[in-house]
Amino acid sequence: MGDHRTLRRGLMPAVGLLACLMAGAPAAHAVFTARASSAMTASAHVLAAPAGNQVTTSCSPIGNSGKHRLAITVTSHGTVPRATNYVLRVKDPSGATRASIDLTPGGYFQDGAAGGGWWTYSIEAQYRVPGSTNVWTSNAPQTSVYC
Repeated sequence: MGDHRTLRRGLMPAVGLLACLMAGAPAAHAVFTARASSAMTASAHVLAAPAGNQVTTSCSPIGNSGKHRLAITVTSHGTVPRATNYVLRVKDPSGATRASIDLTPGGYFQDGAAGGGWWTYSIEAQYRVPGSTNVWTSNAPQTSVYC
């Protein structure tokens, strides 16, 4: 059997080293960063307002009620490159949109107006982006009619 003193002498340096490592050594930290980049392409197309629109309007009284019936009929509209459809947008005298009518099958709007006021309408060209719900709309001038 070996001497205790020999065994203690062999363990003392190992225990001392272990105590130093546990007590005074800082914890290891690591920081990782990653970056990625790529080129992004985007495009936009500005649609012109349709020109050469043929629109007729009429405002007729509804009996003796004091109310009038506004009728707006689009017999033809201009064409715009890349437009997929055309819309007649009608706003009442308060500025609220009363109708957005797809002009592809034909365009006709009729409404009973309570009393008099200025109504506005415009014919807009639209492009519906395939595979999405996005719609590009032209800035169309508004025309006013009193009814």
